[in-house]
Amino acid sequence: MLWFKKKNKNPNADVLRQMDGREIKYVTKRTRTEDGDIREVILGKTGRIVIIEDEIRVMCGTTDVFRCDIENATYFMLLSGDGITVSGINKINNTQMDIVVYYKYHRVRTSG
Repeated sequence: MLWFKKKNKNPNADVLRQMDGREIKYVTKRTRTEDGDIREVILGKTGRIVIIEDEIRVMCGTTDVFRCDIENATYFMLLSGDGITVSGINKINNTQMDIVVYYKYHRVRTSG
């Protein structure tokens, strides 16, 4: 009898688990100006990142500022570890967005 291991659909499942339910300090949207500079505009403050079914939701207060399907999003932890960058089509206004979510509490784990 052969045993088959169920393949993980999402290679970044660990990143998703780490960010689910995290409190956020603020969320910024990255935009590129005509002269090529990158600017960040604050979308909201104090909120939470939530993974509901197959969707990433970033909520500030009682309103959603970003909603995107997990399979259509790319996300990377910031090198500092105090936030995450998420890129994808925002379902709220149906536009491509690059956002940076900064966590409220960040603790660096040290081995000792």
